[in-house]
Amino acid sequence: MHTNAGPRQTFAGSPLFAALCLFAAFAVTAASHAQRLITFDAPNSGTKKYIGTEAQGINIWGTIIGDVTDNNGGTHGFVRSPGGQFVEFDAPGANPAPGSNCLYNAGGTCPIAINDFGVIVGNEGDANGVYHGFVRTPDGKITVFDVSGSAYTFVESINNFGVITGFYYDSNNLGHGFVRAPNGKIETFEDPAAGTGAYQGTYPLSINDFGTTSGWETDSTGFSHGFVRTGDGKITTFDPPGSVGSTYGLNDGFINDRGVVAGSYWQGSGNVSYNYQRAPDGNITVYQVPDAGTGAFDGAYVFAVNLEGTTTGYVTDQNVENHAFVRYADGKSIVFNVPGQLLQPGSGYGSGGIAINAKGVVAGRWHDTNWVIHGFVRLPDSADKD
Repeated sequence: MHTNAGPRQTFAGSPLFAALCLFAAFAVTAASHAQRLITFDAPNSGTKKYIGTEAQGINIWGTIIGDVTDNNGGTHGFVRSPGGQFVEFDAPGANPAPGSNCLYNAGGTCPIAINDFGVIVGNEGDANGVYHGFVRTPDGKITVFDVSGSAYTFVESINNFGVITGFYYDSNNLGHGFVRAPNGKIETFEDPAAGTGAYQGTYPLSINDFGTTSGWETDSTGFSHGFVRTGDGKITTFDPPGSVGSTYGLNDGFINDRGVVAGSYWQGSGNVSYNYQRAPDGNITVYQVPDAGTGAFDGAYVFAVNLEGTTTGYVTDQNVENHAFVRYADGKSIVFNVPGQLLQPGSGYGSGGIAINAKGVVAGRWHDTNWVIHGFVRLPDSADKD
């Protein structure tokens, strides 16, 4: 999941911190379940090509959030309880007009992350095609916000203390990072190595419960590097081995509460996507997922990391088909398909894990043979680590 953050010295003595410790203990000692894949659709989910239900986040209790596009092309947010009950919602000012979606066209409500207390964050597109951030509390109250001086505000992550991170574009399309406190106060920041041209800059993706953010920055040459920013503002920039010299470089970075950063990058030779994990001491492990193709932009893509260092995402094979995967901290990878998913060479579609909680439960999305999008939940298999 895209959650986690908050300085330890500030919260270590608080009841909230104690509750989080109980959460962690529960998560680590939870018994493994037999593998089970559950597919789902939010109410009013569209049945046309390229639309439907897309999971985006999951918390420790198994509550899933995401977006649903109806048959009129309007995009809305949803919350799915562990028991499978749905609540759909629209952020104030959102414009779920026909053709709105959360990837290409502004419009609608696009949840992106949920913390363990049920607070949801995301983005909403208004009638002018402008994106704003929002926070939704468990009672359904939604607050929409913008970073001062922004042309577009994009939220990416929330931690268990309610601290939010993301990025915004200014009027010159330069990216800047921000951190928003629970009281609404926003601090902006820049990676010193970031470029200052259009679509260059600083792009946080994740924040943990100790206030550390991670993401990427794009320099003046258009090459992307990873960064880690501690709660006191210290920024460290890094590159996985083999990424230097690529046209694109690193393309994401998600951090857990142990300070492990996981993500993907394009190797300098052939632009094949490999995955990496960066330890808190800066040591970086590079790996590839089984069945990965070797063509340009084939390979594996990470979307989330949990407390144990287990990652999930998708792998593009030699036929340019996508398959979901789970990779454990010991290096074992499980590649899997959702029954009924699209398997068509050259499609670039299929299935993918999008979020993972501390118990190893994965939430993801998949395309069926009619190219309609659905959500899924995968419970961990007791044999995964055997």
